[in-house]
Amino acid sequence: MSDSAHWKRPNAALIALLSLQIPAPCSADFMQWSNSEIQYLHGSNYHEPFNPNNVSQAIVTITHAHGWAYGRNFFFMDTLFSESGQQAQTHLYGEAYSTFSLSKIGGLDLSYGIFKDFGLTAGINLGENMNSRQSGFRAWLYGISVDFDLPGFNYFNIDFLRQRVTETADIGTSWQITPFWQLPFQIAGTKWSFEGFADFIGRNQTAARQALAQPQLRLDLGDFWGDSGHLFIGLEYQYWHNKYGIKGLHDNVPQALLVWKF
Repeated sequence: MSDSAHWKRPNAALIALLSLQIPAPCSADFMQWSNSEIQYLHGSNYHEPFNPNNVSQAIVTITHAHGWAYGRNFFFMDTLFSESGQQAQTHLYGEAYSTFSLSKIGGLDLSYGIFKDFGLTAGINLGENMNSRQSGFRAWLYGISVDFDLPGFNYFNIDFLRQRVTETADIGTSWQITPFWQLPFQIAGTKWSFEGFADFIGRNQTAARQALAQPQLRLDLGDFWGDSGHLFIGLEYQYWHNKYGIKGLHDNVPQALLVWKF
């Protein structure tokens, strides 16, 4: 999850939602589920601006998600280490999102057919190059989320967001559509999962339209010795069309994947 992928203005929808007089939930129901993991990824043919070389990188990702009485929260932080193809650099990139479930807040069943729930979402994206004095990427997002009830999927959700990018200056708004999913399955008694996300981002004043997809195929390695659900190996494929919003800069990178979930 990715993940896919991938920034000081308060958003009116979030402020209005927080201003509602919502009764406090009992402590037993407040935290409903939680999931945290560390991922290690390695790939060798990333493309970077103004660099004709293929770049090799190692990426360490920390993710956390939890559900609570009125919605869910999600956070991840990437630390990217350049190994070859360019001067050694360390990049940090993170995203955080909060989704407020309309069915949980209203105490209503909003499911209908393939639709399971609807929500209001707000998020922030931050990126920094630790070897540069320039300010990194900043984006602020808000919109709606649709949760689907599809056979076999643990979840399949789509965020429809408005995005405002503010780096050293405010360079305008665009839209972003982000589906994310998890599909578990078994092959010959072994446990697998196909999961990930895709970002489809509209153009703004300086950036071209982007498409970023990071699907993962995971094998539950710990299940072989009776410790299912903790250690995974697999493959993540990164496809990025117009990377960083730069027209003509693309990534097609298979990445080795190691995951520890706790």
